[in-house]
Amino acid sequence: VLQLTKFDYRLANNIDEDLRKLRCRSNFHALRFTEPIQAVGQKLVKKMRQMANRFMAVHLRLEPDMLAFSGCYIGGGDKERYELREIRKRWETLPDIDAVGERRRGKCPLTPHEVGLMLRALGFENDAYIYVPSGEIYGGEETLEPLKDLFPNLYTKEILANEDLKPFLPFSSCLAAIDYIVCDESDVFVTNNNGNMAKILAGR
Repeated sequence: VLQLTKFDYRLANNIDEDLRKLRCRSNFHALRFTEPIQAVGQKLVKKMRQMANRFMAVHLRLEPDMLAFSGCYIGGGDKERYELREIRKRWETLPDIDAVGERRRGKCPLTPHEVGLMLRALGFENDAYIYVPSGEIYGGEETLEPLKDLFPNLYTKEILANEDLKPFLPFSSCLAAIDYIVCDESDVFVTNNNGNMAKILAGR
């Protein structure tokens, strides 16, 4: 996914802390996605820009395993509770979590509907163009429907890329890298969680 020339092992670590920070920062700015990933990412950015001068990226972390791990529910009733409970069994050490209590304490990711309501409350009109970077969303299109109702101009890499995505489909890190490129180029970035994508973009 990334190309980085190895050099750290050749450099001594017993140097001044400020120089170590500078080396780390230089390493960070030297990171580049591989050419095929960069090309697809930029192609998606171009498609978004052709439709709208400005677009927003809304990162929804609602993959089944993430939801199960968090102990949160997004309103899918008994079916959802059963399915997520079954997934939670993969982690033997997870404590029992009160999903309602977690949501009241603000520990659960916002649902797509809640994200849509928040964006409308912030003043975004329903003609805004939105790119949704994500893996498999629990509940699929049905889960996204409330957000689409509020913001019809909703796009994903699957909608925009067509055949270009095929070589990357077996590699979730490559797909995440493509999403990252589009998020980085967006005019507004919104997230419903404090995961790696949000932290990396905030750091950048």
